[in-house]
Amino acid sequence: MVTRQVASVLIYRSDFFVGKFREKSLNFGIGDLFIMKRAIKKAAYFSLSSLAVSTLALVLPAINSNTVASAKAKAITVKVGVMTMDDEAKAEWKVISKYAKKHGNVTIKFVQFTDYSQPNKALEDGNIDLNAFQHYDFLDNWNKENHGDIKAIAKTVIAPIRLYTKKGYKSVKDLPKGAQIAIPNDATNEGRSLVALQTAGLIKLKKGVTLATPSDITSNPKKLKITLVDASQTARSLSSVDAAFVNNTFVSSAGLKFKSAIYVEPVNKASKKWINVIAAKPNYKKNKAKYAAYKEIIKGYHQKKVKQLIKKYSDGTELAAWDIKIK
Repeated sequence: MVTRQVASVLIYRSDFFVGKFREKSLNFGIGDLFIMKRAIKKAAYFSLSSLAVSTLALVLPAINSNTVASAKAKAITVKVGVMTMDDEAKAEWKVISKYAKKHGNVTIKFVQFTDYSQPNKALEDGNIDLNAFQHYDFLDNWNKENHGDIKAIAKTVIAPIRLYTKKGYKSVKDLPKGAQIAIPNDATNEGRSLVALQTAGLIKLKKGVTLATPSDITSNPKKLKITLVDASQTARSLSSVDAAFVNNTFVSSAGLKFKSAIYVEPVNKASKKWINVIAAKPNYKKNKAKYAAYKEIIKGYHQKKVKQLIKKYSDGTELAAWDIKIK
């Protein structure tokens, strides 16, 4: 038998859980008491459920914020060595930098060089993390000469070398006998320029020579005078020579127009070694954070936007090498 005192306690507990019942009167029957007990149990269940949901709601935001924090890459700076940047390079690297920052929290710091002998040495010495200025052939030759092991990790562009003049000649056929031709004095671009002169029908070279020099010329009908000049100075030499091969890196800064060239090196299977690359030290994958940053930079370079900028600034004379099909 349930006493009025027990009923009073039960009514008081119901008020504790849900606040819906008040201890006003005890004038009710035993049937009412059972109904009251069921109500109390139900109220207690829903109160505990609400408490669990509230607790979960407090925990979830903390979990989400932690997840986001761990997913976001830590800020990292990558030093990239480049030649003195012209408007094209500045525009392209601006897009690349924006992508790397957004997708990998990578800040690119540029170190600019004035001649081709510097960037690989800086990379080897650890003064920069990557460089982007050379083609495969230049890199291979540098490694051989310096006992290096720098690796190409991504393709960038292929830029056919061009012959320019300020003497009013319209084509290589117009070059007079004894014309003076300036070519870059680094081994790879020296050999490349001589091969281009051979392809243009102006000279012939010894067969089987990997890196040709002027001493490898076997036929020179126009008796051309070949002058070796630092690659950064061939454009400046145009005031004193009949024609000069100028690497694309220096064309814009010299005030030249790509389409004004009197001869353009053809792009074919033999051109693969002239594809420009991003290079890194041989152990570039060892530092996982930096390796992840390098991959974001490469993805940034291989964007459609960058490809469009290459075409825009070079008037189509440079080609994005990462998806080119050379026949």
